[in-house]
Amino acid sequence: MHNPYRDRDAQALWQLVKEEADAAAFAELHARFSAKLYALAFRKTGDSDVSEDLVQDLFVTLWVQKETLTIDKAIQVYLFSALKNRIISHFRKQLLHNSVSLDEVYPEALVTHSANVVQDWIQLREVQEVYLRELQGLPEKSREVFELSRSGLTNREIAEQLGLAEKTIEFHISKCLRVLRVKLLYMVGLVSALWLFP
Repeated sequence: MHNPYRDRDAQALWQLVKEEADAAAFAELHARFSAKLYALAFRKTGDSDVSEDLVQDLFVTLWVQKETLTIDKAIQVYLFSALKNRIISHFRKQLLHNSVSLDEVYPEALVTHSANVVQDWIQLREVQEVYLRELQGLPEKSREVFELSRSGLTNREIAEQLGLAEKTIEFHISKCLRVLRVKLLYMVGLVSALWLFP
């Protein structure tokens, strides 16, 4: 049987969820993005159970708060941003309550040891603030392309969605990465920037 929701873009699905509490539209959003969200969570945590819990919590919250939640960006951009915030919160709770070492909770072995591991993770929040501020300073089209690329879409999918050539998409992404890397590496250092540019 044909699923009519598969032909709708993500933003239209979100509007159906928000305005009509459409469970089928919500299920389609979940089917469309849950695997990519899980992949991101697992890459950052290295724990399948934690990754599943974080993604499940994200979608439960999305459904429960659908009527009051205001999303000013593309729904896929919101989902990946919200998941990254949950991952940071997960690590912070581990650090504060379990006194585990930084390399235990951050499996990507590119982190320098610090005398204050809690401060290292608090700095991640500061990096995000710098990142968002610099992102807003980019040209509108470049910013749109870059945000879609961070949401898990391929360059081809972005090109089709925006009606642009794939080479143009690659140019915008490369330009944004170059500008943001320079700004972040200068302002907060290499270690913190690794989170945003894995």
